[in-house]
Amino acid sequence: MRSKPSILKTFKLFFLYYAIAIVILIGILLVFVLTNDFGSRGTISIVLDMLSRLIKYPLAYVILLIPYLLYRLIKSLINDYKRRQLYGFCKGLFLKVILPIIIIWGGVLSINWYRQAENYNYDWDYSVENKSAAIRNLYLKDKKQRGIHFFGRSKDSISFEILKTNNIEWLTLVPFLSQEYHDKPELNTGFRSNDSTTRHQRWRRLINKANSYGFKIMFKPHIWLNNRSNGIWRSNIKMKSQEDWNAWFNEYSACILDYASLAEELNIALFCIGTELHTPAIEQPEQWQDLIKKIRGVYSGKLTYGANWDSELQDIPFWDALDYIGVQAYFPIATGNNPTLSELELGWRKHLKTLETLHKTYKKPILFTELGYKSTIDAGLKPWEWNTVGNRFYKRISKRTQALCYEAFFNTVWQQDWLEGVHLWEWQSRNHNGDGNNNAFTIQHKPALNVVAKGFGEVLK
Repeated sequence: MRSKPSILKTFKLFFLYYAIAIVILIGILLVFVLTNDFGSRGTISIVLDMLSRLIKYPLAYVILLIPYLLYRLIKSLINDYKRRQLYGFCKGLFLKVILPIIIIWGGVLSINWYRQAENYNYDWDYSVENKSAAIRNLYLKDKKQRGIHFFGRSKDSISFEILKTNNIEWLTLVPFLSQEYHDKPELNTGFRSNDSTTRHQRWRRLINKANSYGFKIMFKPHIWLNNRSNGIWRSNIKMKSQEDWNAWFNEYSACILDYASLAEELNIALFCIGTELHTPAIEQPEQWQDLIKKIRGVYSGKLTYGANWDSELQDIPFWDALDYIGVQAYFPIATGNNPTLSELELGWRKHLKTLETLHKTYKKPILFTELGYKSTIDAGLKPWEWNTVGNRFYKRISKRTQALCYEAFFNTVWQQDWLEGVHLWEWQSRNHNGDGNNNAFTIQHKPALNVVAKGFGEVLK
């Protein structure tokens, strides 16, 4: 049995290590902040902000422990060798390293076998692909936007080539604006004032690359709400006083106008003035009308707003001031797992009347500013739900359900005259080398990509 002083010594070493790890982490964050452009915000303020976010995530504490655990493991193996030479070392290595790895590896294989148990044979139709060097610009023929949210880099020629080949002609680019709390007016948008910022240069490079293929662009800023406890999200942003509302709109407007000016400079075809901001939209309609007028003063392209598919769609008071009625179209279209195509088509038809009525009321085209499905057996039940960390690890994959959800969309809504188009969620550059065996929203390496290529490749009359 270990003595009390020995245990105390171990605890002291542990806490000393943890203190050193935190100091090193602060140093890394400091170097990161100093070597990147964060505009007018103070360096200390940004570092403290990053630390406050990290301490909210339990995984951060586990990651900090890894070097310490490795140190303890190596020390333990050295002690095994000192006690019983090579035999002790080999025994310790097997029990403390090899056996746990085998158990974990076997567990992962078992879970993946369960997740990937679907038997779905899809015949890829290569005839629908675009083999030319640039997009076919089908928008000129049927006025349908064929878009996808793109998260990548200007150097990513592989993604541009794949998207072009699969008849995607619009890229939705998403600048994120950071807000800590839903009821405080501070928006972390300090990078907006300098035209030569790293962020702006990144967007310029990305858009110039997209232009070389002929892609059209929608700029679509999103607010990323950092504190989302108790189910709060950006739709629930609500200030405590009119003074706070004014301060929030001053921040938001300055950033939106900055992006609108950049959109004008780069000849971007479409600008989304906001996304899923239900409470700000209904509580401050005059401020939105004023913002729209200001945007029109610096940007000559088309405008839309991305309203959530539920009650927000009916509540927006400024549709008449925009060019398109934007819909975050995560409508539920299934009543159970593993739905058939006919069930999904029926699910879509239940929503057509609502959309058509909105179109007729405002005499504006409907644009799906966002639509996406995870590759899961329940993708059509609650399409808006994000994957949790746990879901990504154990939830069953269904490429079939994802593909059928998109096929149902193309067989129903896509055919409507009042639909201006759709911008799918999502495309990630980092997924080039994947096999599609995930339950995320992306359509990369999945049959859904070919379904989209077929749907987008057809010119509607």
